[in-house]
Amino acid sequence: MYLYLTIIVVVVGIISLVGTLLIGKKVDKTTEEYKKEANRTEAQLKRSNEYETQSLKLNVKVLTLIYVFTFLFSIIALAVYIYLK
Repeated sequence: MYLYLTIIVVVVGIISLVGTLLIGKKVDKTTEEYKKEANRTEAQLKRSNEYETQSLKLNVKVLTLIYVFTFLFSIIALAVYIYLK
């Protein structure tokens, strides 16, 4: 049973790591697209506002969900481990 708990915790950890890396790549891609655009002040202001209103809010929500589920699964696995011990 402990083997199954360990596998579940490792899989949840890997899923959260992959999710975090995918969001990081998405933000990096967006940053690269912004660098390719014109460097005018208006364009920079537009990019800044767009990032704050869309990208940042979405990424923080997704990362929060990833880590809340990771934390909950870890706590559940710990509770099962303690109960079965």
